[in-house]
Amino acid sequence: MISYYTLQDDRLQRRVPTQLDAIPQGTLWIDLLHPSAEEEHFIESALGLDIPTREEMAAIEDSSRLFEKDGALYLTTSVVSGVSERHPVMADVSFVLTPKWLVTVRYAELTSFRSFETKSTRQPELHRSSDMIFVSLNEGIVGRIADILEDAQAELNSLAQRIFSESDSRREKSDLQKILKHLGRNNSLMAKLSGSLLSISRQNTYVRQGANGWLGEPAKGWLKSVERDVRSLSEFQAKMSGEITFLLDATLGLINIEQNSIIKVFSIAAVLFLPPTLVGTVYGMNFKAMPELEWAFGYPMALGMMVGSAALSYAWFKFKDWL
Repeated sequence: MISYYTLQDDRLQRRVPTQLDAIPQGTLWIDLLHPSAEEEHFIESALGLDIPTREEMAAIEDSSRLFEKDGALYLTTSVVSGVSERHPVMADVSFVLTPKWLVTVRYAELTSFRSFETKSTRQPELHRSSDMIFVSLNEGIVGRIADILEDAQAELNSLAQRIFSESDSRREKSDLQKILKHLGRNNSLMAKLSGSLLSISRQNTYVRQGANGWLGEPAKGWLKSVERDVRSLSEFQAKMSGEITFLLDATLGLINIEQNSIIKVFSIAAVLFLPPTLVGTVYGMNFKAMPELEWAFGYPMALGMMVGSAALSYAWFKFKDWL
């Protein structure tokens, strides 16, 4: 799908064409979402630019993700999508930036792109050139990462309270495995966000250097502000990763303690039944010379010795504080 963002009455207006005809006058940004081969070829012929294919966007080397060709900057950055659906995945977004146009190619729905129209309507004076639109989109992506980190931090605080709660209820003990899964998912999310922030940082540095000749002063200042935000979020994300590692270790330690307690109970139970087993074994031999065999109270005495030996072992364990 193609979306044209044209400048009309000093405001960006979104237009979705019904057929592939001439690009509207005043177009500053062309957004390609899940483009077909026909749509890619049309934009390439209309603008004289190469539109990256999905296979080209998947390249991992910097030389294929950040380069200049015929006066246009080709930039591919990694963005985390699907966080709201709790299925975060890495999605690549390509920007083709020229002094006149901005073309974006993506194969995922992104919250930052959906919220762009509201942002451009609220601040129309900041969206009147291709470079300003590019920086605004980057700021939206970084802002979305900040929101994700804030939500993740709130969830970590809740998990930490559950892990270190003073309550000793059976429900919370069995809840440790669920907490472990939550922490694992958060750790995976942090790894994806780290990769996204690194990709955005490299992209913005390349733009500031590669478009130095025609990048406007307002865009330069805005881009520096976005870079500062990226650095601060990277530090915050690193701190959260360390916190997740600590909570993972603490949760695993508590699970080990619970498992050791269970093994301890079984071990103590086995020791408690050793003396009764010994007594029962001795009196189960039925030797003729055993005086207790002819004694009327021999059987009650054997039972008493079993109970007494178990009680004595239990008292000894309690004295040693092994229970």
